[in-house]
Amino acid sequence: MFSNVIKDRYLRVVAGLSLLILLVTALIFYLRLGSVTTPLIIHFDAYKGIDFLAGRIEVFGVLLSALVIILINLFLADFLYSRERFLSYIFGFVSLELTVLILITIGVIISVN
Repeated sequence: MFSNVIKDRYLRVVAGLSLLILLVTALIFYLRLGSVTTPLIIHFDAYKGIDFLAGRIEVFGVLLSALVIILINLFLADFLYSRERFLSYIFGFVSLELTVLILITIGVIISVN
């Protein structure tokens, strides 16, 4: 599985970076807010204030969802590699972009709490 992704240098680097950034994001979240038992502030509005609270499990659910999306993107990149290489690169780089956005999101959640 993922043989085309592994043999292509660009896709291999992008896939590795995506998974590494997601792992680092999960570790940062766990180390910073792993022992917090109170609800976490997920979203707030400048006019209404705090409007969405959640627990640690929901944030780890976001990380798990991101992992599933990355794996689906890498599967599609592997599947489309022999037919349309450019599209497989797009799927790979979208995975990297997603992990950077998740890192930013988790950073904001940590800084607010």
